[in-house]
Amino acid sequence: MPSPPQVPNLRLAASLFGQQLDPLREREWLVTNGLGGYAAGTVGGPATRRYHGLLVAAAPPPNARWVMVAGAQVRATVGDERSWLSTHEYVDGTVHPDGFRRLAGFELIGSRPRWSWIIAGQSLRGDLWMPHGANRTVIRYCNNGEAPVELEWQPLVTLRWFHQLATGARHVEMIEAPDDRVVMRSGDAPPLTIDHSGWAFGEEQDWHWNLARAAERERGFDHQEDAFTPGVFQTTIEPGESASLVLAAGEPEDLGDVEREPSAEDARATELVDGSARDLEARLRLAADQVLVRRGGRAHATLPNTVIAGYPWFGDWGRDTFIALPGLCLATGRADVARAVLVAYASFVDQGMVPNRWPDAGDAPEYISVDAALWFLHALEAYVDATGDTEILEGLGTAVLDIVDWHVRGTRHGIRMDPEDGLLTQGAEGLQLTWMDAKVGDWVVTPRRGKPVEINALWWRGLSFAARAFEQLQWDPGETRELADQAAASFARRFWNADAGCLYDVVDGPSGDDAAIRPNQVIALAVAPNLLPSARAESALAVVERDLVTPVGLRSLAPADAAYRREYGGDPVQRDGAYHQGPVWSWLLGMYVRAAVALGRTRRDLHWIEGGLERHLAEGAIGTVSEIFQPESPFAPEGAVAQAWGVGEWLYALQALRRAPP
Repeated sequence: MPSPPQVPNLRLAASLFGQQLDPLREREWLVTNGLGGYAAGTVGGPATRRYHGLLVAAAPPPNARWVMVAGAQVRATVGDERSWLSTHEYVDGTVHPDGFRRLAGFELIGSRPRWSWIIAGQSLRGDLWMPHGANRTVIRYCNNGEAPVELEWQPLVTLRWFHQLATGARHVEMIEAPDDRVVMRSGDAPPLTIDHSGWAFGEEQDWHWNLARAAERERGFDHQEDAFTPGVFQTTIEPGESASLVLAAGEPEDLGDVEREPSAEDARATELVDGSARDLEARLRLAADQVLVRRGGRAHATLPNTVIAGYPWFGDWGRDTFIALPGLCLATGRADVARAVLVAYASFVDQGMVPNRWPDAGDAPEYISVDAALWFLHALEAYVDATGDTEILEGLGTAVLDIVDWHVRGTRHGIRMDPEDGLLTQGAEGLQLTWMDAKVGDWVVTPRRGKPVEINALWWRGLSFAARAFEQLQWDPGETRELADQAAASFARRFWNADAGCLYDVVDGPSGDDAAIRPNQVIALAVAPNLLPSARAESALAVVERDLVTPVGLRSLAPADAAYRREYGGDPVQRDGAYHQGPVWSWLLGMYVRAAVALGRTRRDLHWIEGGLERHLAEGAIGTVSEIFQPESPFAPEGAVAQAWGVGEWLYALQALRRAPP
């Protein structure tokens, strides 16, 4: 009989702990709540981003986020020894206090971070979690020693919009509340409730000035924060006992049984990882759950209905959602969630386009991509093939027809099928419509106007699926099949670059055909491996392997290209100018593995893949997948710390590896 699934633990190496702050500041933790809200910070303690906080509430979910509590000052006393547990950095370079020196360990229990400190020779443990579906954070301290521990806990309250740092003294209203509750309100943020049952509270309003946000400084942004504190919470924890504080957005009447919640969260994590082939897959399944959320008025629905593109600053994006969806849901046994997301997005199809993003504030979606609708078709096909659920087509068939019809006759931003060759062309001045969408002021860094290679592979794949869907619905598929055949013939003829032995990135652009060696051709090979003769497909894959493949993803441009950037960093202009000109993108690794397996690569050929994935899960944001990496070894993580399509495509890569011959 197989053993029951276990909650996977991920423990950082003991060698990281000691007297050095940098290794602990470079590693981050993330906890999410299924609504778009989260808690996040660095393992060592200092908040380095404007997005770090013990409670970042989504109100309304999933994109309107508020940093309610940015951190805390924490001090423990054992006998005659009084020690800080917290660490903060200030704009003048001061690091105070020095709690990181007493930090002895960090691990993830499922998705729950756990810290261990040594004070006066005995162990104190700290756990943090967010109940799923609630804008609430629970922090619990457990005394594992033999002497009582006296704790003092002082919150650093910000109550501000998550993109904007709070500076200067602002009005914070202390609201009269029942015993064991402290409630604060400021500006447009939801009120903050701190439930301190079992703790004494001494009101002593004050401000903490000039807190530094080092990552913001490195990114060329404002980097100073001032935080309010209402006073100090104090308690004594006897040996073997624990004490908890609850931070909540709003003024909830019932906070539930916080002592039972960790076991409930662990039970949920155990269910999510059930069926995983190994710890790596289990860990990625938990990372997948972090980005599956509920949108707006449907926040109390049973199932998630959208995907956060990446924490901590992205909202839900259509392109990212449907690239990630097969891995996030179909590779993890959550087909019901995939269905809910597909149905939710289908209701927003407009002029044959799927929303590319929703704003952080407001409900009106934006339609500014050429590929979101094509990735929607790709995800719908993957869902139908994986589940056999053709009934979904009865509800979504009209959306499929709408997408095909509008793309054939032309929709927004110059997106239309060229009747001469059946290929999809796109582009409008000042817009960036493919996934390579960096823009600095009026400068579109990689406009890719014309007929991009991956767009046309997706177009052929979408037409082929649409013809199948129309046949299932007993609609006439004949014209759609003819369009697919025309696109297939044109793709093989137009995109082959004989001089380079691979595919053009774009054909029929304003300056002709673009021969830049980019990973978009491997996307085409992954979604439509049969569009090229096998010898040409092998040649293109070999070029990708030579110039673009790394242990954690694919470079966005070949190093020999004059536009290649060897380093990603600097101010916003420098970063955005380099975004797709060299940095390694995590999600492309899944595309590469799928293309490689489709072209006959074996598990032995690809044995190195899992090692790179495992190493990354212990860096950056622990247990999840970074958006991008530096272009050169050692490929340090950059960008958003938890990216949905990176997680989804890494899961899909593992599934493809299992299907590969030995």
